[in-house]
Amino acid sequence: MNPLLKLCLLTVVLSAGASRAAEPPSVEQVRAELDRQLQEMVNSPAPEVRLLFAGLDPSEYKLVEVHFTLDGEPLEVPPVDDIGSPGPHVLTTKKVKDGPHSLVSNVVYMDASWNLFSQTSGLLWNMTSTLNFQTQRGLRVDVKAMTLLVPEARDPRLKVKLAHDVTMEMIAKLEDATLPEPHPGRTAPPDAGVAIAREATPPPEPPKAPRDPGTPPPAAPAQTQKAKLLVRALVSRKPMAATLSVRGATSQKVALKKGAKAPTPVELAPGDYTVDLIAPGFLAQTRRVQLAGGNAKPLDFTLVRAPKKKLVKEKSDRLELVKPLRFPEGKVTPLPAGNALFPQLVDTVVRRPIQRIRIEGHTDNHEGEESARKQLSEARARAVAELLVQAGLDPARIETVGLADTRPKAPNFTARGRDLNRRVELVVLER
Repeated sequence: MNPLLKLCLLTVVLSAGASRAAEPPSVEQVRAELDRQLQEMVNSPAPEVRLLFAGLDPSEYKLVEVHFTLDGEPLEVPPVDDIGSPGPHVLTTKKVKDGPHSLVSNVVYMDASWNLFSQTSGLLWNMTSTLNFQTQRGLRVDVKAMTLLVPEARDPRLKVKLAHDVTMEMIAKLEDATLPEPHPGRTAPPDAGVAIAREATPPPEPPKAPRDPGTPPPAAPAQTQKAKLLVRALVSRKPMAATLSVRGATSQKVALKKGAKAPTPVELAPGDYTVDLIAPGFLAQTRRVQLAGGNAKPLDFTLVRAPKKKLVKEKSDRLELVKPLRFPEGKVTPLPAGNALFPQLVDTVVRRPIQRIRIEGHTDNHEGEESARKQLSEARARAVAELLVQAGLDPARIETVGLADTRPKAPNFTARGRDLNRRVELVVLER
């Protein structure tokens, strides 16, 4: 039988039963019974994630690489030759668990026009973007990674960007089920199907028995319950004054008091949040937290005193490093002497505030073949991004790109010049 016809018949039968009863049920009771019967007819399979990709015109922009990681696991996708056209292309479908997930998309494009008069001739765009989303049984989440043109961008490096679009579709199906039979010996009137709609005033509900004062009220469902953050800013285990900024499903600012005997509670709706903390005389910090309804999550910040000499300065659309990170020849990670930079970089991003940055990796011209230099510069940018994430910065606020030796800062024929060219630069994309 057609599922929609079954649903209509179920409504008629329940409505008829309501109109015939000696003490007819309320509209709410009939609707609750209808929902119950419908749930019994629905099979809720495990949630799915379907990944799609929409690209650019291959005659002008050549797709070089694509990498997708779901919850830290690489996804197998078709080769770039099969998905180089605009699409959209379905890359993969994967069954997942209920709850939150994180997708990291990395797409590399090259200008294929080879116009000598174009600013972007031969330019590579290496774009990384992170998406956080939720899944639920019975639903398929369609995530589309889209490469978009930004014609108004003055900087050619910003002419192409990577974005995500998310839609959901029910994959649960109505199963065959037996409809409830009418009460024996009774016949429904011809217009029983509209009895509820015609009802002017529902009959009074029976009085509720008084609740024992010693019995706690029933708990609300987890989806409707509030969540709590229990926050402290500490120096040598002593609570300090600070300002807390919370951004997510709801946003608010909270003042933490010096010497507070208990953590400061912050009540929020369930969801994902970015929590920034600024305390006078200390480096600002940021955390990414996930809150579930009905739960209280402790969040302690161990404050670090701000150094007298700043190692990070903001100039125009760039973050300048007073002591640049140094990379040994052919190596991906910077020397440990630069580790003090990362807490100060986080401090600058939080205080300004800066929403998104791009990390550009560079090499000298002695570090292998051209393709190897490109890969090395990209790996350097990603390594610095990972160190920033470890320092607390949300990965969704970071993009990376590798520029190899195309933008030398000094001549490459001296050792000192090559040392200066092995570097990263940080560009402010959004405030």
